[in-house]
Amino acid sequence: MICPFRAHLIIFMSTVKTDVQDITETRKTITVSVAAAEIASIEAKLINEFKRDAKIPGFRPGKAPENMIRMRYAKELKSELSQRVVAKAHQDGVAKSDFEIYGIVDLDEGEIAAGSDATIKFTVDVLQAFDIPAYEGLKVTNEPTDASAEEVDKMMEQILSQRAEFNVAEKAAEKGDYVRCGYEGKIGDELIADLVPDAPMFGTQATTWEEAGAEGTPGVQAIVDGVIGMKAGDEKEVTMEFPKDFKPEALAGKSAVYSIKAEEVREKVMPEMDDAFFESMQVKDEAELRERISENIENQKKQQNANTERQQITEHLLGSCEFAVPESGIESETEAVLRDFMQRNMQQGASEADFEANKDQLHEGATKAAHDRLKSRLILSKIAEQEKVQAENDDFSRMIMMEAQQSGQKPEKIVKEIQKDQNRINRMRSEILLGKTMDLILDKAERETVAAATAEASA
Repeated sequence: MICPFRAHLIIFMSTVKTDVQDITETRKTITVSVAAAEIASIEAKLINEFKRDAKIPGFRPGKAPENMIRMRYAKELKSELSQRVVAKAHQDGVAKSDFEIYGIVDLDEGEIAAGSDATIKFTVDVLQAFDIPAYEGLKVTNEPTDASAEEVDKMMEQILSQRAEFNVAEKAAEKGDYVRCGYEGKIGDELIADLVPDAPMFGTQATTWEEAGAEGTPGVQAIVDGVIGMKAGDEKEVTMEFPKDFKPEALAGKSAVYSIKAEEVREKVMPEMDDAFFESMQVKDEAELRERISENIENQKKQQNANTERQQITEHLLGSCEFAVPESGIESETEAVLRDFMQRNMQQGASEADFEANKDQLHEGATKAAHDRLKSRLILSKIAEQEKVQAENDDFSRMIMMEAQQSGQKPEKIVKEIQKDQNRINRMRSEILLGKTMDLILDKAERETVAAATAEASA
């Protein structure tokens, strides 16, 4: 016989027990034990729900025998029971934990069945506590935004070059002309094409175009410089000394000889700055064109200053407090950094082979960038909480309008897509909060404008 006092204890005893073990600074396992009595209670409610909704021939709704419900819906009952027990374990063992959880990285349900205790193990990443660094009155430097005469002249030259014509010329190529040529490179007696088959621009090209004397273009600089002075039909050899840190590594520090044959020279002919030219630029004369160029340069410098100031604030925040960041966050951020990097570079002509050849270095750099990006986001999030920064409807509207302009979609379509995706809403809210928090810090910053050379020296 059980005394009333002991029976009272059994009834009110917790049916869920939790055990927490540290794996790393930012990763823990939360093992939640759910008693058989709790599972039986969950299952009883579940069977009643199935019984109420089940449509079984010969029985009115809610009147089918329990054993028939168990047999007919065995698979569904097992699946739903597991989901509800895991949800119960999460609610009582994870959601009520006394540390801040960043995310669940693994779940081991074990065996969940009526009549037995269940053990559910959650592997979670957690956020380390840290003190918010000082963020008011931070010092930032920027550069003057005035456009110099030299900058305007250079931009004018670029505009004219973009509209230049390239006419076949029976002359030696000069700097800026285009030369159609073929070339083959060797290191000693070995063809470079065999050394780096995935990078044909460094090996053999049957026919290609080179801008004579161009600086900083992809490819072999010795060839770009070497075609200067060549006429159609000319042949010559040039030597390329590849730097020690050159990529692909197979060419690093090597001396290569390239045999070039020029096939055609096209002379660069600049357009006349006449009425038709100014009309195409939507200006009345050269003075108005130069004024517009000057305004564009100033706006670019202002935007560059804004980006530089944000970078300075970020670097200050990163250096002002130390804490470990969640591993799963670094992994997902690394993927995002790599994805953005590859997308930008593929738009500029890079190939998958280029990424594969440098994948280790790319991943290492992306991981470092991801760590810093995630850490700065966590710091800004804490500042947002402290400053009670909110994402308002107007903020969402502005973000949707910007996306519509960039993608060419109608805002209404984007809104409908967003309404179906809570994760996307959460990401938008996060971006709004972080952006507004950075703006708040910049509003409180102390600015100093310095000459470009001084800014570079201080960096």
